Amino acid sequence: MPTNPPDPENFGRLERPLSLTLQVEQLLRRSIAEGKFADGKLPTEMELAEQLGVSRETVRLAAENLQREGLLVKIRRKGTFTQMRRLPEELPLRASKLIGYLHAQYQAAEGQVEEVSRVVSGLMMQGALEEASSAGNRLLAHHAAHTQIGKGFRELHQEHRLGGVIFASYGEEKLLKRVASLGLPTVLLDHDLHLPGIHSVRDDSSQGARDAITYLAALNHRRIAYVNWRQVELNPWRLQGYRQGLKDAGLRRQVSLEWSVEVTRAGAKQAVDLYLNHSPRPTALYCFNNTLAKILIEELATVGVKTPDDVSIMGGGGEMVPSLTCHQTDWHEIGRLAVRVLHQAMRSPEGLSQHLLVPHTIREGGSVKQAEK
Repeated sequence: MPTNPPDPENFGRLERPLSLTLQVEQLLRRSIAEGKFADGKLPTEMELAEQLGVSRETVRLAAENLQREGLLVKIRRKGTFTQMRRLPEELPLRASKLIGYLHAQYQAAEGQVEEVSRVVSGLMMQGALEEASSAGNRLLAHHAAHTQIGKGFRELHQEHRLGGVIFASYGEEKLLKRVASLGLPTVLLDHDLHLPGIHSVRDDSSQGARDAITYLAALNHRRIAYVNWRQVELNPWRLQGYRQGLKDAGLRRQVSLEWSVEVTRAGAKQAVDLYLNHSPRPTALYCFNNTLAKILIEELATVGVKTPDDVSIMGGGGEMVPSLTCHQTDWHEIGRLAVRVLHQAMRSPEGLSQHLLVPHTIREGGSVKQAEK
């Protein structure tokens, strides 16, 4: 299979070193957690500035961030105290009802947003909004390119006292480690990453892909290509399921039948070229998601290839496409489930991390038929 040279536009943005304010904030956070302040009272801003070798303004800004999170409380003429120790006259600070919701978008080479999860993200967010509202929470949503999610989180974190945060379709490890160090309850939605303090809720796309290949194999398909999303590292589970499905069916894996393209019309055209130039041609194409399957069927038709007469097409979930055979899950419920997991983490921050998988089911349509023996 032809390979493309690395595209510099696909490289991630470099992270800058932490500012002095964030360094002081993290130091204070650790000190609070370890109970290092006697009687719960912090030194004055001037004392801390002298001890740490920074300006008084830097200490003030760091302390204000921790006040917004509820870790510190400043009482006039008395000083700054940790929330672990309340003075008799101090009113308790109510737990924050704000939930940050950051959804990552991915761009194609031409700068267009790829149709990777637009429908799915809408359903998940609707479910999350409904679940949060029913529990009396407010969801603060932020949509941005995946390279700007870190900036978006910092802005939300600095401007609001968040009770928890959901990252949708995002899993950049460096940023999530920094978020985990803040002690902020965090759920990954439509992704997972096994880090301490990070929870996840996603569809079981590995089993869905495995079931899809089993379904096609039962219809005598022996040459099944996988048309994958180009961002392979962001969803390795479908590829794993595809390969395991081939193994289950006793079919030999062929690297030349694993194609990675953009979820765009240009990507579908690339897949059509790979299909036409492969010898022998595959009898079935399993697609990363339903959107890619839909576009691929349209592009195949432009070169006279009929579905399913000439080739069977199966989708990997996402938007509802009439007559498409696919595996599908309840994306709306996944969004609701993410908020439930976050609520539990907010109530019991010391609990074990949860990693939940929601199953897929096969939905039959008219895009697949039995292959000739």
